[in-house]
Amino acid sequence: MHKYSNNNALAYRQELKDRIVETAMPLFKKRGPKEVRMDDIASALSISKRTLYEIYANKEELLLACVKRDSDNLMERLQNYACTAENELDIVVTFFRLKFSDLDTVTPLFLSELEKYKGVKEFFCQRREEQKQNSADFMRLCIEKGFFVPNINYDIIQDICDKIMETRILDQLYSKYSLKEIFFNYFIVLLRGFCTERGIVLLDQYLKKSPIL
Repeated sequence: MHKYSNNNALAYRQELKDRIVETAMPLFKKRGPKEVRMDDIASALSISKRTLYEIYANKEELLLACVKRDSDNLMERLQNYACTAENELDIVVTFFRLKFSDLDTVTPLFLSELEKYKGVKEFFCQRREEQKQNSADFMRLCIEKGFFVPNINYDIIQDICDKIMETRILDQLYSKYSLKEIFFNYFIVLLRGFCTERGIVLLDQYLKKSPIL
């Protein structure tokens, strides 16, 4: 009986953790992490703030859990799609489509404020390092298949992209354009620059078949 009660308690705690993350992430994206209070999240869930703090000790811990869940869900959906994808370019376009799918509901503050949270920033750095070899292998495969040109140092491009995201360059664009417009155009220019003539033909086919913007 005692074991059964413990299992129920663990199941309830996990279910509550999931509900908290599922409720908090849309709020963070819509308003920005700074503007969202733990009170707001507890109220949206109809639970006490004390209960919320028993699950997540502070807002940064909760934000980190949300970011991790978002990242893991994206990679899981992409991996599932890759099993039936036509080719590597199909996977690339699908990755960006999934990545941009909710940008219409995301405030620029969400992106610009994330770097202010040390744990979140460290997570993104760690995740990039973990995926670095997989990305390099994928790029080589795209080159071997004739989709990407071989005479580009993709490590340099990745470093440039990371630096752009770390600067205030994007902040100056947020007041003029939507997030989806900014990242769509950034993605198109970057990806077309990678592509061979064959790759560009396929890229245009996929974008016409299922537009991102």
